[in-house]
Amino acid sequence: MVSISTFKLEGRIFSKVVVALCFLISISVILGWILELAGILSIIPQAATMKFNTALIFLFSGIILLLSEKNNFGSKPLYKTLSYLIIFIGAFTLAEHLGLSFVSIDNLIIPDELTAKNPGRMSPATAMCSILIGVGFLAGLSTEKNTNKVGLYAIKFTAIISLIAIISYILLIPLSSKSSFYKSMAIHTSGLFLLISTLQLFNNPNSSFHQIVNEDYEGSKLTRKILPVIILFPILSSFILILAINQEVISTEFGLVAYAAVFIPLSIIYVSYIAVGLNKSEKVRRKLAKELEESNKYYLKRFQQGVDQVSLIGTLDTNLNFTYVNDLFCEVLKYNKDEILNKNISILRSGHHNVEFYTDLWKKVESGEIWVDEIKNKAKDGSYHWTLTAIIPFKNEKGEIFEYMSLSQNITDRKTAEESKGEYLKKLEYKNKELEQFAYVASHDLQEPLRTVNNFTELLAKRRTDYFDELGLKSLQFIQDATSRMSELIKNLLDYNRLDKDNILTKIDCNQLVKDVKKDLSMNIKDAEATIIYNNLPILLGYEIPLRLLFQNLINNAIKFRKKDTKPIIEINAKLNGDEWLFSIQDNGIGIPTKYKDKIFVIFQRLHNKNEYEGSGIGLAHCRKIVDLHQGQIWVDSIDDEGSTFYFTIKIKEHD
Repeated sequence: MVSISTFKLEGRIFSKVVVALCFLISISVILGWILELAGILSIIPQAATMKFNTALIFLFSGIILLLSEKNNFGSKPLYKTLSYLIIFIGAFTLAEHLGLSFVSIDNLIIPDELTAKNPGRMSPATAMCSILIGVGFLAGLSTEKNTNKVGLYAIKFTAIISLIAIISYILLIPLSSKSSFYKSMAIHTSGLFLLISTLQLFNNPNSSFHQIVNEDYEGSKLTRKILPVIILFPILSSFILILAINQEVISTEFGLVAYAAVFIPLSIIYVSYIAVGLNKSEKVRRKLAKELEESNKYYLKRFQQGVDQVSLIGTLDTNLNFTYVNDLFCEVLKYNKDEILNKNISILRSGHHNVEFYTDLWKKVESGEIWVDEIKNKAKDGSYHWTLTAIIPFKNEKGEIFEYMSLSQNITDRKTAEESKGEYLKKLEYKNKELEQFAYVASHDLQEPLRTVNNFTELLAKRRTDYFDELGLKSLQFIQDATSRMSELIKNLLDYNRLDKDNILTKIDCNQLVKDVKKDLSMNIKDAEATIIYNNLPILLGYEIPLRLLFQNLINNAIKFRKKDTKPIIEINAKLNGDEWLFSIQDNGIGIPTKYKDKIFVIFQRLHNKNEYEGSGIGLAHCRKIVDLHQGQIWVDSIDDEGSTFYFTIKIKEHD
């Protein structure tokens, strides 16, 4: 059997052959008329000649087919112009045959001195084929279905007209016996029209011929098998019969009887052969259909079993009474099937949803739409269960709803977790308000007495020194230091609380930011003789004040926690890491013991005595909160007595 790919390959070859024949025959005939070479004009001696205008039609057709083959529709104006010329030539010629001679085009270019009657005029069949083939060409450009259909019919009629003409030549029908419609239609004219129309039908995906040749359906296979016999046998047998009658080998009556006696049995035999083949195909089809049905039943059963394991399934009649429920439905809602069947779905109502909820639900479903939402149901034992439910309406062939299906997934655990989370968030919100109130109290109520204590101790130290001995003066100094530390601690707490409030995203040049921080820490940098190295830091979207505090804390810590007799060297770098910037601040300080790496970002966590290194223990907690604010992370790599490297990431914002 010939494969589809072979047909496609042969189709491309066929297309090239048709185009080549159009050019070869048309140019030859045009030259034949110009040079008066009668032998070229008529392939069969004393038969009809191909007219000059007909040759022009085939030349134009060859150009159109060539443009179509190369998909060169950039030359669409040329394509259309040639198609219209083909139609006009055919239409004016047909008008002349009907006695409506507007413009005589028979001998417009080349005079015909070889034809006695109607010299230079193509036959009505040729003129009709010209009109039809031109319409077919134009319709091929259209994307409209109806227009394409008209073009398809035009091409089919062209094929029929030209095929009849060819058969008349094959069967040796004398010119005198031909109808006036076909009399002057040459054999090569009808042959080219048949080839062009066949090619157009072959290339049109909407044509039955295209489907027969290119598709792998059983009908197409069968047609490809019987079509040659259907065409060739009658023509061949008719040719032999007519030849025998013309040569007076047999009489006309005997020929007709012999034709019937041979043709009918052979037709029966061939049809029987085809029927056997069809029966074989039908047996295979039925076997495959049965196997498919059994396979579908198996997988449908497995699918149903799977769905039954995870979904609550119920069906309802139009009165919303249950007609079916699966086992999981009964298990979750604590009903036996006998207790739930024929009961209205309203028995599941929990009272959680208002009347409008159910009204809107059934209004949507009764309109033919699928309803999907979360719903809280009440079980037989009084417990409540949340489900994600889809209610699906089923319609009959008249479009009327006859049944509803309810598919539900138990989401009670998730909803319980969400409710618990909601309660937690409420408590958290309440605690945050308490913290804000505390911050207010700390800012106003605590700072004021501290300032009073500090002022009185300063006054006593300055004006009443004669009342205090050395121990008394040291005690006053101790009180002053303590109140200052407490005041600073309260200030740091307030700053920590305000970090994530009233911040606006702005474009920040980190190079300029570090430069500003260096100015703020200039005294510390100068005293420690510190060196700060940074280059090519990014420009990013962030919160300017918190970021500035972040760099300030980390740089200040690198200066503060330096080794004795060692000048601090602090190196700041940044690189792009996916969708975030990765910063590093490296120092040559005292380092951090491994056991403390996870504790240093906890608020009030101090690793050193306050007499050794000053600080409130809140600075790195500040840093972590700032990095969290920028959707990043912060961590440290450190070697005790060798130095530390603090890393943090800043998420790239949309317009970075």
